[in-house]
Amino acid sequence: MSYNFTPLSDEEINSIGLLKEGNYSFEVIKSTRKVSKSGNPMAELQILLWDNEGKQHTVFDYLVFSHVNLNIKKVKHFCDATGLKEEYKKGQLPENLERLAGNAIIGIRDEQPKPNGGFYPRKNYVIDYIESNPVTSMPSSSPEFKPEEELNDDIPF
Repeated sequence: MSYNFTPLSDEEINSIGLLKEGNYSFEVIKSTRKVSKSGNPMAELQILLWDNEGKQHTVFDYLVFSHVNLNIKKVKHFCDATGLKEEYKKGQLPENLERLAGNAIIGIRDEQPKPNGGFYPRKNYVIDYIESNPVTSMPSSSPEFKPEEELNDDIPF
C-alpha cells in the first residue's frame, strides 16, 4: 500500500493560501496605535480581503504618519479609498479605523531572511490603496411601493 497525494513544486507550495497580485476589496477589522522604528506615530492595520471565490484573507499593513514620500502617499490613498478625504485635509484621522472599507492593490512579498537565520515565508502585502467609484444609487428590481395597494384589511386571523 502507498500514500497518494498531489505533488507540488516549491513555487506552488510557497503560494498556498496567498492571494494573486491584483485589486481587492477590504475592510479594516483591527486598528492599533503604535510607534514606528523611526519614532513616528503609526497605525497597525489588520485588514480582511475577499478573493474571487469569496474566501477571506487577512493581511497586515502599517500607516506611518511622517513626511517620507511613500508613507504620506499611502496615508493619503488610504483616506481617499475609505472616505476620509476631509479628515486628511485637516491632518487629523480618528485613531479607530476599524470598519472602514475600500479597495487595495495587493502584492506578494518573497521570503525574507530572518535576523537569526532561516526565512520568513512569502506573504501578501498592501502595495497601495485605490479610490473606487462610490455607488450613488442602488438599482431597483422591485416595483415602486404604493401604500394603497399594499394594505389589505381582509386578512383572516
